[in-house]
Amino acid sequence: MCRMLGMYVIIFLLCACQPASPQYPDSKCAEATEFVQEVENRKGRLYRMEDSESYAISYHYPETVDMVDVGVVCHIPADFPLPETAEEALEVTFSGKYWKYTDVPPAMAAGSTVYYLEVATISQE
Repeated sequence: MCRMLGMYVIIFLLCACQPASPQYPDSKCAEATEFVQEVENRKGRLYRMEDSESYAISYHYPETVDMVDVGVVCHIPADFPLPETAEEALEVTFSGKYWKYTDVPPAMAAGSTVYYLEVATISQE
């Protein structure tokens, strides 16, 4: 009996010692494992991803031909109007946090880097 109790205590302690996972705003960020950077007042394009229920915001680096950060949106304020079709895109200014994208990245143009994006603030241009 004491031996079994000891094993339960050891298992409990091992589970309790696991590092806490960051709390993501919804399941779309569940694959994110590493914080990359926080950004403020970036101008980008919000669009619905083709063949998906997901949205993304693309940010084109000024004075470059093809450097683009694509943030697959995992959280956006609930009151923000989203594009209804993949053909629609909204010019937006946003702030938020980029997280390492660990899923299979969607097909993107050369020079694009894909992240998960937790949007803190967003406004339409």
